[in-house]
Amino acid sequence: MKNKLFIITLVLLMVSILSFLWLGGVNPPIASAYSGHPYFYILSVVPDTSVTIRAYNFPANDTFNVMMNKIGTKGLKGIVVDTISSGSGGSFTATFSIPSALKGQHRIATRLQSTTGSGYYAYNWFYNSPPKYGTGGPYTSGYKGYPTIVVTKVVKNKYIILQMNNLPKNDQFKVLMGKFGTKGVNGVEVDSFSTGGGGTQEIKVKIPKSLKGVSPIAVRIQSTSGSGYFAYNWFYNR
Repeated sequence: MKNKLFIITLVLLMVSILSFLWLGGVNPPIASAYSGHPYFYILSVVPDTSVTIRAYNFPANDTFNVMMNKIGTKGLKGIVVDTISSGSGGSFTATFSIPSALKGQHRIATRLQSTTGSGYYAYNWFYNSPPKYGTGGPYTSGYKGYPTIVVTKVVKNKYIILQMNNLPKNDQFKVLMGKFGTKGVNGVEVDSFSTGGGGTQEIKVKIPKSLKGVSPIAVRIQSTSGSGYFAYNWFYNR
């Protein structure tokens, strides 16, 4: 009987201690609501002057150095051109000046690196001048620069919303998807469109069955008229 009383008393004591630790003595651990990692796309470039980015999935209340460096460096040890706060986190658009030391560079790497010790970072790169196609090139009268694309929405394994900027007039393009690292070259053709009056367009593009479950995915628009214009980017399929 004494043994039973001892066991019951011990169990009640343990329950009391655990209740105290959980409810009053020590605050329970709170899981962070943040998951994944930050990333950004290039929206537009004014050569040798500035670049505008659209950032996604940034953690809240963090501070980031914005660095630029030569292509291939991923922005590491680059020139700090700005410092920004992520505020409430999520998505934001920002414009940064291109430093004098990188003016004239054909491609520039850009990196956002946390300064708080959180370890978060993101990097991408952009053309600081139009890609060259040889003598004559496709840069006809009235059109300057080159087209760019950005993925503004992803529904996993189903479709993406693709925003295209600075399209040339009266051209025909096909939309290709492929595995990450291919730049979409020789990818699966998933759509086609006409540029009409040029400028900006937004289309909904299905993710092909062969790439379902694959992440990241490269996406490419490629002219079919012989003009030579193209643009590519990538997205996380999730």
